[in-house]
Amino acid sequence: MEKVSIMLPTSQKTVEVNLDRKTMKTCRLKVYPTQEIVLSIPQTVPIEWAEEFLTDKSSWIESKLESFQRTSGYAATDEIRNGFSIKMLGEDMLFVLTECDKEQVYSEGKRIYICCHDPDDQEKVWKLFESWWRKQAKAILQKRAEHWYPIIEKYGVAMPKVAVRKMKTLWGSCSVNRGAITFNFYLIKARMPYIDYVILHELTHFLYPNHSKQFYMFLSNYMPDWKERKCILDQEVVHGL
Repeated sequence: MEKVSIMLPTSQKTVEVNLDRKTMKTCRLKVYPTQEIVLSIPQTVPIEWAEEFLTDKSSWIESKLESFQRTSGYAATDEIRNGFSIKMLGEDMLFVLTECDKEQVYSEGKRIYICCHDPDDQEKVWKLFESWWRKQAKAILQKRAEHWYPIIEKYGVAMPKVAVRKMKTLWGSCSVNRGAITFNFYLIKARMPYIDYVILHELTHFLYPNHSKQFYMFLSNYMPDWKERKCILDQEVVHGL
């Protein structure tokens, strides 16, 4: 993977940015909690353009890196410990780990309780948590998909099957032929307006498989502020995917 070095304006620190060339029409810049910086760009974009673009975005990059440093261990998803937290529907949910004979995970208020034989066994804790989280995600996303489904039902589209899995770069994907939509495992970190944007986006693909002018016209008709929702979702809501 190509790399570009840029200097941060305040700290004067030099950081590396990975260039990920893809078949796409626009560019996408992401900063991860791990301090990794990735700029996805079309195959034909000159490296000089990428360097200039990153220089223009250097202040934003620096602010993101500093934000992740300040919140290290907070709202993280790489470790589950007492006092750590994770976003769920836009709210910070604190982890509470307890030692008990009956293994279970449940939420009360703004806390997620994980009961297990050995709270220090991260492998076991993660297994319990992810099983619980997947069920929550499936239930929430299924309900919201059913909420938006009538918009495409009148065009003779059957209710798609809803699935949840971990995806690194996508919020959702659909298979028109299989009549199925797959959503990102961590999409429910976001608040409902941003979840709804992803759901309506994927449902619209059952009428317009490509990102055509008609696709965006249809999407805009039912969600005029979809661009704002997408921007907030991509840049601010869910990091590290």
